[in-house]
Amino acid sequence: MQNIKRVCKLLIIISIICSLTGCWDREELEENAYVIGLGIDHSKLKGKIKVTMLIANPEVGSVQGGGGSTEKPREIISFDANDFIAAKATANSVISRDISYELLKVIIVSEEFAKDPNFLPIITSTLKDKEIRLDSYLAVCKEKASEYFLKNHPRMETRPHKYFQFMIDNGINNGLIPDSTLFRYFSALDRGTDLFMAMYTTTEIEKSSNFKGEDHYAAGQLNVTGELDKTQFSGSAVFKNGVMVDKLDGLDTRLINILDDTTDIQDVLVNVPDPFSESDNQLAARVTKTNNNKITMNLNGVRPKIEITIPLTLTIMSNPSMVNYAKDPEKKNFLKEFIVKDTTALFEKIQEKTQTELKGSPYPLSLYARKHFKTNKEFERFNWAKAYPKADVTIKPDIVIEDFGIQKKVLNNKED
Repeated sequence: MQNIKRVCKLLIIISIICSLTGCWDREELEENAYVIGLGIDHSKLKGKIKVTMLIANPEVGSVQGGGGSTEKPREIISFDANDFIAAKATANSVISRDISYELLKVIIVSEEFAKDPNFLPIITSTLKDKEIRLDSYLAVCKEKASEYFLKNHPRMETRPHKYFQFMIDNGINNGLIPDSTLFRYFSALDRGTDLFMAMYTTTEIEKSSNFKGEDHYAAGQLNVTGELDKTQFSGSAVFKNGVMVDKLDGLDTRLINILDDTTDIQDVLVNVPDPFSESDNQLAARVTKTNNNKITMNLNGVRPKIEITIPLTLTIMSNPSMVNYAKDPEKKNFLKEFIVKDTTALFEKIQEKTQTELKGSPYPLSLYARKHFKTNKEFERFNWAKAYPKADVTIKPDIVIEDFGIQKKVLNNKED
């Protein structure tokens, strides 16, 4: 009897081992062509779109490829198609490897096409392709997407997926671009009450001699010289009901990202006017959002009242006026009050713009409003989209300056 049990156990173990050794569905790395970037433009053909694929070579820069590989790190193709899902089969007419969207990092849409109502049914196709993940990013470019990919030539990153990942991650962390994943796009579309912001990028540089400040510009407006890629990521494209309606610069995008608790914005370096400087110099400061915003609402009455308190911690990084704040508490208090006033004015300006020009909230403020209603039908009858533009919104930055910098000695270049 014991021998029979041993034999049965042995057969079970062998059957399990055999099931683990199957390789019928194995795919070799070199058999696939991975699309890292997907571009969508208008087509000259009626009822069609122009699809651009940025295809990465997975062997370049890898151990398998070796350091002396002569293969190109990427390949770019553009063609007319009905949609970008069936376009994979069309692309295999010129690409030898099997086209895959499994590693798709970013979808670039031309500004012209993003403003077209036909954009919505096209982008919705991403929900039907199981290879396209919802954590892929949606971005809008100033020029045609086909031209954007051709002019994008990273100098420090050979592999295109690394380049886009680094650029996007850094832009989101410092707040200059929004965290515009497909998941966020469709979530805002489903709610129907809030706007959506997509990151804005371009390779077309505007020629201007005006200096606006470190974050007062959109992509293409920053004057940069030297040996570098011309591609810039800054600012955002604003979408309403799934279609682009406006554009914001880097400063406004950063302010909205701070208002949005769902965005993982990290330490931000900013400039603040120096109230003690006679030559309009500015202080450099590091801003950290220490906690989620505190939001209180009173939705009763004709004009809803909303109060948003933003907890911010500042570290002063420079001191052009050479004030010794450690020995002068009055100037220390004056500087804090000045920064609070200046920051409040910035938030009030962008908040007014969202209510008067955009006619909607680009951060999910409606999610807090829903909590004040027992059912979805009650919230729908309230009509948030109509109530938001006339709401009385107050923004209060709760600023703590944890470090005013060290001023050991005040320099004096004047002769006695």
